[in-house]
This record gives sequence, structure tokens and C-alpha cells, in this order.
Amino acid sequence: MNKKLSIIIPTFQEEKSIKETLIYLHNFLDNQKVNFEIIVVDDNSNDKTQIVVNKIIESYGNIRFYLNKSKKGFGNSIVKGIECSSGRYVSIMMADRSDSEKDLMTYYNFLNSNPNYDCVFGDRWKENNTKNYPIVKRFINRIGNRIISKLFRVNYSDFTNSFKMYKRDLLIEISPIISNHFSITLELPLKTISRGFKYKVISNSWENREHGVSKLRIINSIITYSLIIIYCLIDKYFWNKRYVSKR
Repeated sequence: MNKKLSIIIPTFQEEKSIKETLIYLHNFLDNQKVNFEIIVVDDNSNDKTQIVVNKIIESYGNIRFYLNKSKKGFGNSIVKGIECSSGRYVSIMMADRSDSEKDLMTYYNFLNSNPNYDCVFGDRWKENNTKNYPIVKRFINRIGNRIISKLFRVNYSDFTNSFKMYKRDLLIEISPIISNHFSITLELPLKTISRGFKYKVISNSWENREHGVSKLRIINSIITYSLIIIYCLIDKYFWNKRYVSKR
């Protein structure tokens, strides 16, 4: 059965990238005969992102647009997208086409064919399938993910990769989601793993953006990531304690 797929695309200052991303993604999924919706949540951009998206909506179905009236952050945009979604599965994709539509279909087909799984985690490093990944970010990424995998005793190396796919029911169950910014890329998989949901790791590709600039700020991200790791460790402890007490 072709279950509905919701794709959430958070945007901020993406006027140069979002048009190509939306048109290509919409046409690709349409050709694949997928039942889908694309949800764009903009974090009150100062450029023409809103104008570009609304213009596209006039010509393309299955695309919806929501606006944060104040700058609330990447994480809040994703939470807003989850709340507004109606699909069986939910995936997060970036506005700059760094994520592959073909990989999206691989995730979707796997979950459709394996209903006992709850989510798919993409791994850009499983086959080292990245293009033009900044050297400093790569170094920090590899060290950070190794530390996280040791702390949570999980054989997975790409927690900070936002490109994953979840059953929507799972995302509702692990709520509330507290991350306001990029640390949501950690909170979602860590809670998923800690609470015993079944996940599949699938290699995915990643290509650096051609237009605009990354909104990720390394120092700020290290701080917010660290706080979320602590929060998720506490959540894991109390969740496991609650589970044991019910046995």
C-alpha cells in the first residue's frame, strides 16, 4: 500500500536554493507515483524566500507553506512541520538539495516494505558518500559522533545527519521535542533509540550547497548539542527506569 509521505523543509534565507529544490523534489515524487506532501516552514526570512515559495505553490500541488512570525530556530520549524503533517511517514530534508531524492525513495520503499521498522537513519559516512564536505566541519562531526555513539552504546556514526525518516506516530510518542535549533538532529534519533524503537541504517549521499550559506554556527552548535546530549542521557535513564518498574 502506498502510504502518505510528508517531507518537511525548514528554510531561512533560501531564496537562491528553494525554487530548484521544491520543483525537482515535487516532480521526482510525482513521477514515482508517491502519495506525498511537502511542508515548507520558514523562520521569518529577510530575503525573498516566502515570495518564491508562494509563487511555486500557485503552480504545484502538494506543497504547503507555514511562517514563523519570529525567528524561532531550525528545531522549532521542524516541530511545526511535524504538527502540520498528515503522512504516515515524515522525513526532513534541507532546502539546498544537499540531500538526495533517490535516497528519500530508498528510505520510503524500505519502510513501506518493512512495517515492523519505525524509522530509517541515513549515514553519510558508511560509504563515505559526501561531496565538498568542509574539512573543519568533517573533523568536528567525526569526533562528536564517535563520542555520542560511545555514550549511548550504539553502533551508528551520523546522529547529526538530519536526513532521516520516521513514522509520524513515533515522533508524536517521543514528544515533547525541546530543541529549538540544529540540536534537534540529535534529540530525535537519541530518543528514538533510547525508547526502543526499531531503526534501519541506510547509506545516503550528501553534497554541499551551491547557493547561499550554511546557517550552522559551530561554537553555538557545540553548546546546544552538549545540552541536548545531557538531556537525552537523563531521558534515557528515567525511561529505562520506568520500563524496568513496569516489568
